[in-house]
Amino acid sequence: MLEVKDATISIGGKTLVKGFSLIAQDGQITCITGSEGSGKTTFLRTLMGFLPVEAGFVSVDGELLTMDSAHAFRRLMVYLPQAIQTLAHQLKAPEAPVCEADEYGVWNATLPAAVSEPQPEPLSPEAIFQLAEKTIREAPDKSIVIADEPAAHLTPELTEQMYDLLRQQKEAGKTVLIATRKSQLLSRADLVLNLDTFRQ
Repeated sequence: MLEVKDATISIGGKTLVKGFSLIAQDGQITCITGSEGSGKTTFLRTLMGFLPVEAGFVSVDGELLTMDSAHAFRRLMVYLPQAIQTLAHQLKAPEAPVCEADEYGVWNATLPAAVSEPQPEPLSPEAIFQLAEKTIREAPDKSIVIADEPAAHLTPELTEQMYDLLRQQKEAGKTVLIATRKSQLLSRADLVLNLDTFRQ
């Protein structure tokens, strides 16, 4: 279970949301939505402990999440980043030499890197779904699934498959948290919260 209580989230001196509260229960799909630029990805990064809350708190299974404890809590989480191509090395054959991305690089893919690295090639909708499915399948012990715009580049048919994939995680008793603007996912969530409601 993830809980956010009276949180204020800011970045670069700009307050994105204020007074935000959420309880994402086990065995439930919770969707975070909002207009473009409303802070959905920033909110997810805060839940994963990469960014601190300015006020309020975040807890995981009743334990307070801090910048110091976040690394341990991330061991409970499987993450589908918006820029999922950063995980594309997982689609390569095991014998192929690959350089696995470090945790910070994957979970903060859009932040500036210290060194210039070649950008991964764009993936087809089918490869995006295949990668999401593989990432989740290989983390059966993770109790929290966090997905950032998982259906943004998928066809309606693949979006349906993505929903089924996430629903299976819910039915396994996991906490499923999705940032999305896709009505196909929003309409079937157990709980939907719009960040625009909490903006300054």
